[in-house]
Amino acid sequence: VGAGTPLKAGAWSTAVTLAQMALAHELVGAARQMLDLARVHALGRIQFDRPISDFQAVRHRLAETLVAIETAQAMLEAAWRDQSADTAAMAKALAGRGAHTAARHCQQVLAGIGFTTEHDFHHYVGRVFVLNQLFGTARSLTKDLGIRLLKSRQLMALPPL
Repeated sequence: VGAGTPLKAGAWSTAVTLAQMALAHELVGAARQMLDLARVHALGRIQFDRPISDFQAVRHRLAETLVAIETAQAMLEAAWRDQSADTAAMAKALAGRGAHTAARHCQQVLAGIGFTTEHDFHHYVGRVFVLNQLFGTARSLTKDLGIRLLKSRQLMALPPL
C-alpha cells in the first residue's frame, strides 16, 4: 500500500490482530528464555551446601513462571485457531503478563547476577518491557476487554484450548 492509499475495510484490524499474535509469540519466547536462564542458575548455584533449586521458595517462583508462560501459550494457540481480534488481544495480554511474571520471578532467582550486564538476562527483560508496549499493554488490553464485556453484558465464547 503506497502513501496516501486508503486501506481496505478491516485491513487495519486484521493487521493489529496479527501483530498482537506475533508480539505474543515474542513475549512467550523471551519469557521461556528467562525461565531457562533462572532454572540453569538455580541448579548450579550452591547455598548452604545445597543447590538453590532445592529450596521451596525458588521452586515456587519457577513453577509460577512456568504456569504463566503455559497459560499464555495455550491462549496464543487458541488465537491462531480463532483469528478474532478479541482472542488475539487476550493472547497478547496474557503473554505480556506472563513475561512480566517471568522477569520478576527469574530476577529474584538470579539475584545479584541478574542485575549485571555480564549476564544475558537483562537483554530479555528489556525486550519484554518494549514488546509489552506495542499494540496494547497487558493492562490496557485487559481493561479494554473488560469495558467491552461490561457494555455488551455478554460473555465472549470461550476459545477452544
